[in-house]
Amino acid sequence: MEKYWKNASGCYDPTLAKVIESENIAEKANEKARNKQVHDTIQEIKNMLKERDLELLCRIELKDNRTNKNYK
Repeated sequence: MEKYWKNASGCYDPTLAKVIESENIAEKANEKARNKQVHDTIQEIKNMLKERDLELLCRIELKDNRTNKNYK
C-alpha cells in the first residue's frame, strides 16, 4: 500500500498530506459528535426509566442506520 503522503513518483507531497489529514480530522470530529448523540440518547432513556421508578435489567443496544455501527 502506498503511503498517502507520497505522490506517484515516490516523493513527499506536503499538499496531499495536509488535505488528507484535514479530511481525517473532520471525519473523526463527525464520528465523535455522533457518538455523543448516541450517548446522550441512552442517558435520556435511563433518566426516563428512573423518573418512572423503573430499572434497566439488560444492556441497551442500538444500531446507527447512518453508519451501520452498533452501540452497546
